[in-house]
Amino acid sequence: MNLDGFFPARLTVLAVVTGTVLLGGCVGSRRPPPLASRPPANAPSNGYVSPGRAAPAVWELRSGLNVAALTCRGRSRASVAPAYRRMLARHRALLSAAYQEEVHRYGARAFDHQQTRVYNRYSNQRSPERFCRTAASVAQEAGGMPSSRLSPAARGLVAQLQRSLR
Repeated sequence: MNLDGFFPARLTVLAVVTGTVLLGGCVGSRRPPPLASRPPANAPSNGYVSPGRAAPAVWELRSGLNVAALTCRGRSRASVAPAYRRMLARHRALLSAAYQEEVHRYGARAFDHQQTRVYNRYSNQRSPERFCRTAASVAQEAGGMPSSRLSPAARGLVAQLQRSLR
């Protein structure tokens, strides 16, 4: 049975994002490990960098690109998933540190609420094609730079994503 056009696009996106957040809450219900004071043994060769003050932007960048990877498929929308996966792999240690800092900053429960707001914002796209094109470009750029450059560049990359929502 083909359900194309059965659900409005925003309702479908909201359902996907809500499901992802809810499932993420089940998986992430364990207490995160303490913040590392030095790089993990499996840190990427491009160097371990603490996100520091950029942690909110680094984590929002990952969140916005996560929504894009889930929603940017087919119908003249640029695919984001391959570049997003490369970015996740390249910046694993930085993203892990940003996550830990954000959970510590908000507390686990408030962090979940904050994440829901962020995911909802990125799911509300006036032009999905424009958002997907921008997200694909941002994911490619983020995945191509070392973590030492991503941390200070995160705010600008987030700003690009946010502009594409208008």
